[in-house]
Amino acid sequence: MTRQKLKQVRHLKSEIKLLQEQILTLESEIVTDKVKGSLSEHPYIETTYTIKGLVHERSAKVERLKKQLQRRVDELMDLRQEVYEFVETIDDSLIRQVVILRHVNGLTWDQVAASIGGGNTADSLRKMHDRFLKGA
Repeated sequence: MTRQKLKQVRHLKSEIKLLQEQILTLESEIVTDKVKGSLSEHPYIETTYTIKGLVHERSAKVERLKKQLQRRVDELMDLRQEVYEFVETIDDSLIRQVVILRHVNGLTWDQVAASIGGGNTADSLRKMHDRFLKGA
């Protein structure tokens, strides 16, 4: 597992959420249009009506965009899963906690040290983390 992949993990959640919201927006697009009609009885006066509704039939471009966004979500989920699988392989509980708090939860080194406690400083945990990644 590279340091670069671990750094990306904290941003994966927000990117996945953003892409999923874009997909939902594409699925529930409301359209408005105006049509002309007349009264059904005499006098047959022409009137303009505003109609609103959901688009049921998607254009090919919108469907392609939706599939492209879903592919990207799938790729990001795979990367996230890869990181979680890497974390599960870490035998040392302290290192595992440091990696989870720092990369998965996105905490600063000071927050990681405060969370773990036990007299561990931000610098000592960072160095321990860096040594572990060099050997991994």
